Amino acid sequence: MQTATFTILSLALIGAAVAVPVTSVAKARADNSILNLLAQSNLLGSSADPEITTECFNHFMPILNQISTNFSVQYEQCVTVASQAVGNLSAKAAQKRVAFVDETSAFCSAFTSCHSDTDNLDFFNCYAVAASTDINEIYNLSTDASNAAISLKGGLQQIKDTEDVCTNTAQSTFTEQTSETYRQLNECFVNGLSVATTVSSA
Repeated sequence: MQTATFTILSLALIGAAVAVPVTSVAKARADNSILNLLAQSNLLGSSADPEITTECFNHFMPILNQISTNFSVQYEQCVTVASQAVGNLSAKAAQKRVAFVDETSAFCSAFTSCHSDTDNLDFFNCYAVAASTDINEIYNLSTDASNAAISLKGGLQQIKDTEDVCTNTAQSTFTEQTSETYRQLNECFVNGLSVATTVSSA
C-alpha cells in the first residue's frame, strides 16, 4: 500500500517535470496542493494486481502529463500578455516623457536667451518677464506630470491584477483537474478501468 502511494507521488513529480517550464513558485504551490490531497487520500484500495496497476498508470499518466502541460502553457500566456501590456504602457509613458522634456527645454531656453543681454538691467528684466510668462505653464506642467504618474501607476496595477486573476485561474484549474484525475486513478486501482473509461479512450 505504501509502495503504491510512493509510486504515485513519484510519477506525479515526473509528470510535472516534463511539462513546459513555468514560474517555479506558482508550480510549487499547485503541486503542493495536489500532494496534500494525495496525503489525505485513502482511496487506493488493497489491490496489488500488477496488471491492473499497469493498466491504470498507462491510462491516467498521459492525462496527468497533459494537464500539467496545459497549466504551464496557460500560465506562460498570462505572464506574456501582462509583459506585453507593461511594454505598451511603458512605451506610451516614454512618449509623454519626451514631451515633458521638450516643454521644460522651452522654459529653459526663455531664460537662457536672457544671458546674451550685456546690460544687467536688461538681464534682470528679461528674467522677470520669462518667469511671469512661464509660471502658468509650469503650474500646468506640474499638474500634468502628477496626473501622468497617477495614470501610469494605476495602469501598472491593473495589469498586475489582471495577471494575478489569470494565473490564479490557471492554477485552480490545474489543481481541480489533477485532483479529479487522481481520484479516478485511485478508483481504478480498486476496481480496474471502467468500461466507459476504456471506450472513451479508444
